[in-house]
Amino acid sequence: MDIHLPEECWELICKAMEEDDHRFLESVSVVSTLLLSITNRVRSTFVITDRTLPSLDRHLLRFPNLKRIRFFDFHHDLNSTLLQVSRSGLDLESVDVSQMRCFPDFESKSGTTTMMMMKMKELKCSRVGAFQDSNLVSIGESFPFLEKLDISYPNSIPSQVSDSGVISLSSNLKGLLKINISGNSFITDKSLIALSRNCLLLREIIIRDCDFISSDSIKFLLHNSRNLESLAINGIGLRPRESLPSDAFRFARRLVDLDLSDSFLFDELLCFIADAKLPLKKLLLSNCQGFTFDGLSYLLSKYQTLLHLNLNGANFLSDNMIVKLAMFFPRLTFVNLSFCSKLTGLSFFTIIERCVSLRCMIMEGTNFGVEDYDKELDIKSRIKFLYLSRNHNLRDECLERISRHCPFIESLAVAQCPGITRDGILHVWRNCGDLRSLDISRCTGIRSLGVVDFELPKLESLRACGTWIDDQALDMISKRCRGLLHLDLQGCLNVSSKGVREVVQRCIRLREINLKYCEADDGIFTWMVFANPSLRKIVPPCGFSPTEKLQNFLLRHGCVISHDSSELLSIAYRVNGRDDDTLTRL
Repeated sequence: MDIHLPEECWELICKAMEEDDHRFLESVSVVSTLLLSITNRVRSTFVITDRTLPSLDRHLLRFPNLKRIRFFDFHHDLNSTLLQVSRSGLDLESVDVSQMRCFPDFESKSGTTTMMMMKMKELKCSRVGAFQDSNLVSIGESFPFLEKLDISYPNSIPSQVSDSGVISLSSNLKGLLKINISGNSFITDKSLIALSRNCLLLREIIIRDCDFISSDSIKFLLHNSRNLESLAINGIGLRPRESLPSDAFRFARRLVDLDLSDSFLFDELLCFIADAKLPLKKLLLSNCQGFTFDGLSYLLSKYQTLLHLNLNGANFLSDNMIVKLAMFFPRLTFVNLSFCSKLTGLSFFTIIERCVSLRCMIMEGTNFGVEDYDKELDIKSRIKFLYLSRNHNLRDECLERISRHCPFIESLAVAQCPGITRDGILHVWRNCGDLRSLDISRCTGIRSLGVVDFELPKLESLRACGTWIDDQALDMISKRCRGLLHLDLQGCLNVSSKGVREVVQRCIRLREINLKYCEADDGIFTWMVFANPSLRKIVPPCGFSPTEKLQNFLLRHGCVISHDSSELLSIAYRVNGRDDDTLTRL
């Protein structure tokens, strides 16, 4: 590493790393005092957990330019912690209290919290417990400059959010640009009309699982909100949203992102959308029913500038249909054809041949592997993210061909593909030198990984849950994958402490490891932290209960033992390039 680059160059490099994942900055910060100073300065996101709370003041002083605070796995007093953050003097732009047990009291007696955060632009409070109308009133009064708000799926039964709360909120947030009100099951057309009338700058709205919002208010929104660029709503074609009138989209002149997933759509509605001549760039029709190839073909023929297309679950699609539709995809960068059960590899190779701009493709749960496709392609696709899990007919020969024609893949998922063996994986490793993430979970055909005589320096995430890999395979991984950050071995019954030791000792950048259901000894965990200071999270075998002394020891070294592997998986997805909540929403 050339430490003599100008400081401005290092700052740009560190900012790029921070945007990808702020945790990457930690290893850079120990190189020199200069880089320590730069990483402290560019860090903009901080996650508050039970583990980071004791040293929170020190962290807030260390990172003076924090803009985003997120609470995760936090079980202490939310109000006092927010007050502590507000007193730090940070100019925060975003606070995320999603999944907390209750909504915080921003209107504290001292007024400090509100005063220090009143210019905040984004608030996320999805799935917050006991969320109610009074909280919406508090948000509107406390954060008048809010631009983005997520109040989706409150964790209260029955829902305590009503039209009065949303109407009060909308009257105070005149500059609101984006809102997610999904899962608030008792709000009606009054809420949507109020948001449209009061928030004239509104650009994006997500309205999923709101059973009392009808087609009338959706039409009003499309006609009245002239700045609307993104709309996500489900249940079209079902009461009370039986359908949308022919002129519903006529005035939505800025709509570039349309999500009608989980709806019953007739060809007639698709034709209305096609004839509206919208500037669409992103179209999601995931798990939709009722339409046919004719309606879909007419729609796509009118929007040949689409960049993002989701047809997940369109079971009527065949290879011949995809061959015809592919002529409409000249600029496509993302496509999801998962659970289109009639599609084979013919569709895949047709798309990568014709869609030269394609960067991400999801084709899970199809008939990939049964095709008779002998045409030799003279292409090197630039696709980077490829997800082919649950294709039970996928074989090594097909995987080898994919790796030859898609050599720039950075993330590959072939989980639950029992026809794949170590030979197929070796072809991928040999041909795809940029591979950063690989998911081979529950590929029962992989009994071992054999001998690998080349390095895999870029591999950062490996998920091998439920496979038969053993200590010998871990020994190979430890020698060839020195840059590994995340290793998921859940359910690998042939893995023992011996193999774990090899990986932990040699993969010096390893941050997280999942050993659930593995045969690792209890005494290995203290050694792991000493042997690899970069470790931050260990998911131990079932039945292991760390003593308080061990927990305190690990916390002092910045590591935590947790039986919850969900955060580990979400980190792996970020490495994979997935940034949506679920696969079908991509």
